[in-house]
Amino acid sequence: MGDTLHAPCLRVTGVGTRAVRVTLCRPESRNAMGLPFFDAFESVVESIERTGGPGSDLPRGQGRVAEHRHSDSTPTVLVIDAEGPAFCAGFDLGACAADPGLASKLVERLGDVTHRVRSLPCVVVASVQGPALAGGCALVAACDIVIASPSARFGYPVHRIGISPAVSLPILARSIGGGAARALALGGELVTGEAAHTLGLVHHLSIDDAALAADTAAVVEHVLGSGPNALRVTKRWLNELDATADPTTAGAATHASMATAMSDECQSMVAAFWARRGGR
Repeated sequence: MGDTLHAPCLRVTGVGTRAVRVTLCRPESRNAMGLPFFDAFESVVESIERTGGPGSDLPRGQGRVAEHRHSDSTPTVLVIDAEGPAFCAGFDLGACAADPGLASKLVERLGDVTHRVRSLPCVVVASVQGPALAGGCALVAACDIVIASPSARFGYPVHRIGISPAVSLPILARSIGGGAARALALGGELVTGEAAHTLGLVHHLSIDDAALAADTAAVVEHVLGSGPNALRVTKRWLNELDATADPTTAGAATHASMATAMSDECQSMVAAFWARRGGR
């Protein structure tokens, strides 16, 4: 079964096995992303990187990766799922309203996490029910395989708070195509799990929420039947070919979103949005 680790917003199971699971476990906040979330999530990513992933012995953001040896403790699969009716509603806007400088910090952390998820030496599987919005959608898009139920909702409604979703676009555009990415990023509308499956953002569509766990387990079991090193090499070359792990492009996109998050437009729109919600 592996060890279980707990953080205020994450539960990590299967530590030391070939299949590690990270469960977002703050359903009361719709699993919103704040600094505690990124601190906890990055600790999981770093533990996998330390086992010997591609580029793990290079300074972050420098050049192409080379072949590296991996230890037996390197997981083959990382599953990301969530408790409650929402996968992840995006940033913690209450915290952003209280601290005008926080939104840009969260964008920076999101850019780092999504880039590192894409670069991990294991297959990353997202299991999604309910809304995966803004930063939540960016996290899902960075995964290698996405399984979702029809209740899932995807989108980037961040223009309503003055933030550009540029941080997610290098991966999103490669994943679903430029035209679909434009419509999703600029239109601000949410798409259903079924529509996301048609776009290619979702790769396996479950019949309903009840079937999601079993469908995810079946995909994981199938992946675990493959050679771990063959999977790592395959993922590395897919990243080379589509350039979704390119640190230069990822960094530029992150900084573009950060600039909008630091603007007066963002500060006023976040404050107004939070006031309309009555501060909750």
